[in-house]
Amino acid sequence: MDGGLCLCALTQLEILFSARSPEDYEALQEDLALFRTLRMGAETFAAALSGQRELSRSGHHRVPLPDLLIAACAQQHAAAVLHVNRHFDTLREVFAFTAVRL
Repeated sequence: MDGGLCLCALTQLEILFSARSPEDYEALQEDLALFRTLRMGAETFAAALSGQRELSRSGHHRVPLPDLLIAACAQQHAAAVLHVNRHFDTLREVFAFTAVRL
C-alpha cells in the first residue's frame, strides 16, 4: 500500500447508510469519491470464507459479515484497517492485515 487512505465498496456502503437525507447522501458520496477504492472480487469472498472457517475452529466465526469482508479485502491489498470495532482484533487472528484502533 502507498500509505494513502482508501476504502472498499463495502465501507462506502456502510458510510452511505448513515446518510440522513438525499442531500447528505450526495455530499457523502462526493467526499468518498476522493478516496481510492480497493477492489473486492471473487478472491476476496473466497478469503472471507476461508477466514470464517478458521474462526469457526475457535468458536469466533460469528463476526459481522461486513467486517469479515473488509478484513479479507485488507489482506488482499496489504492494507491496514482503521477501526473502532473489536471484531477487527478477532479477525487479525486469521487474516494478515494491520488493525489500527482509533
